Amino acid sequence: MVVLIADDHALFRYGIKLALESLYNDVTIIQASGADEARKLAHETEGLDLILLDLQMPGLNGISELKQYIDTLPDVPVVIVSGSRQRSTIRAAIDAGARGFILKSSNGEILKHVLPLVLSGELYIPAQAVAAEELEAEYEGSPLEESSDFNPDFKSLTPRETQVLKLLTLGYSNKEIARSLGMLEGTVKVHVKSIMKKLGVNNRTQAAIAANRSFFRQNSTTPA
Repeated sequence: MVVLIADDHALFRYGIKLALESLYNDVTIIQASGADEARKLAHETEGLDLILLDLQMPGLNGISELKQYIDTLPDVPVVIVSGSRQRSTIRAAIDAGARGFILKSSNGEILKHVLPLVLSGELYIPAQAVAAEELEAEYEGSPLEESSDFNPDFKSLTPRETQVLKLLTLGYSNKEIARSLGMLEGTVKVHVKSIMKKLGVNNRTQAAIAANRSFFRQNSTTPA
């Protein structure tokens, strides 16, 4: 596997390099400290499999320039590695053509999960980057009551419904979900309706809030 790491911080590139080499026996790492150098290396490197790209470095000024920049790269999966946890930034990166988004605060082991997923053609989006409080603030007027009676059954969701729910949580429309998952928009509508029924919520926003609350509840529990 051939991976290009593009980041202007040498120490960070070194850390990613060590993490990849510890996970894979046969991996070739190429490094770039700026966007122009990364583009040049991407086009010159034969058999390039993946690009790990920082959002802020010389030649690339954040999310506003990302789509235009990705369009200049070869047809290779691009995964953003960033310190930003903002939902809007993550979604904008995916909309710009990135195949994944890894938080710089993540453990190096996350690469073991993300890389096979992205290389197989799937998307990777960090669920922990989307807080329930942030989602509720964006969708005022659609509250979700907290009560002991409310216990959504996420285990009843099919694998496909779970995929739809993850994108729905990020604020994707039915059309965007259909495009991302290679489905008909009408099929997505059926899945969304089924999800709301199984979770016992009244609308898609409440389904997303419930999903986020469930995630944070599970991850805030300290093992005995």
